[in-house]
Amino acid sequence: MSAADKKPLIPSSHITVKIKSQDDICVYYRIKKDVELRAMMQAYSDKVGVEMSAFKFHLDGIRIKPNQTPNELELEDGDEIDAFVYQIAGFSLYHRH
Repeated sequence: MSAADKKPLIPSSHITVKIKSQDDICVYYRIKKDVELRAMMQAYSDKVGVEMSAFKFHLDGIRIKPNQTPNELELEDGDEIDAFVYQIAGFSLYHRH
């Protein structure tokens, strides 16, 4: 069996998605298709050190709710989610140190 004949090791019940911040920092997550995105959103928030409530997550310009699943959103392997930070009167709640 050649290397080209081997199947990927990622189970079909999982996908890998990318979360991209406003400053082009990308974080990749492997998630189950039938689990709420809340856990991934919280993991991203923890990683960047900002409360999850400070972010808006969007897929193709549409806001994602934490209780939605990849199946509901028809996410595919390699899709990109944008993470935006709420801004109040020109002040960002997101500070990178």
